[in-house]
Amino acid sequence: MYHARSIYCIPINVNTTSGNSDPHVTEEIKQQTGIFFAGGEPEKVIESLFLKNHIPSPALLAIKEMFNAGILVSGSSAGAECMPSAVMAWGGTGSSYNALQFGTYEGSEVSDRDYQLYDKDGGVGLLDGFIIDAHFSERGREGRLIRLLSDTRHLHHGTDWGFGIDEDTAIVITNVGTEDEKAEVIGYKGVFFADVSQSNITVKYNSYGITNVMVHYLTRGDSIFLKNKTIIFSSTKSPMSGFERNSRAMTSTDIFNSNIKISHFNEPLPVHNPEFVKVAASIFDSKLDNSSYGDTYEHNPKFRVFMSRSGPGAEGYTERGQDFQTTDITSYKNLQVNISSVG
Repeated sequence: MYHARSIYCIPINVNTTSGNSDPHVTEEIKQQTGIFFAGGEPEKVIESLFLKNHIPSPALLAIKEMFNAGILVSGSSAGAECMPSAVMAWGGTGSSYNALQFGTYEGSEVSDRDYQLYDKDGGVGLLDGFIIDAHFSERGREGRLIRLLSDTRHLHHGTDWGFGIDEDTAIVITNVGTEDEKAEVIGYKGVFFADVSQSNITVKYNSYGITNVMVHYLTRGDSIFLKNKTIIFSSTKSPMSGFERNSRAMTSTDIFNSNIKISHFNEPLPVHNPEFVKVAASIFDSKLDNSSYGDTYEHNPKFRVFMSRSGPGAEGYTERGQDFQTTDITSYKNLQVNISSVG
């Protein structure tokens, strides 16, 4: 399908972990010119490729050796989430609402998959400095990424920085490990970046609040230097300031709505954008409003997500559709986000 000249399926999984120390397997790995991590469960990748006490297996060391030599390593879903050395998100069922209400937990602490779990020892370690989440906007995962970052930033493998990749979208990272490490967005939707380094947290029984989270949302052709966080918007996009289409920004009564249906006829374009994406973009496309908010559909407690573009460096860029029925391709940087319990 993708015109690979040949394919070798590495014979290692949770049922055949002995393959991770087989010299024939490691030799086969060293003959490959590209490696792809499939989806599923990120913790199964860790169980398959690490020995006890989170010691890298010979197979994983071979993968890292080839990666350092310059071959392409890629992944989808869990295969993307496991790439960094930072704390790794577990479980695909944990929702933003549950994460905000109940917090996040180290994977060995609880078995309930409705809670947001993480591996404190991190992923396979091909990338440093951030958490990766997948299936992002479509499943309303903005809240869970922010909570996971804020809960684990103090840990040995914790970090202030994370990003979430939407469906039908990829982020291409080059010059890994250098000061010029750069990520470019390709595909049909976007990548959400969250920075909690300057945030303040309030946690009480059945209540959670966080202020001053800085977020960015990049779409096709945009890039970011991951070390200094410099963002470059695509030359196909224009600034929205002074050219806003709407008078007022949107609000939402279901800000983490994950019931998004995707059309896959010819091109995988969305029927409509997820709620968080719509509200955030509308703030930059508003003539009169510099801020807006969205509430969670769930109550007891209800959480409010407040967003503002009043801070320094906040900018929105867009590639306009041909008419009002065509979806604009919108990006922004330095949107301030506060989340609070409102009853």
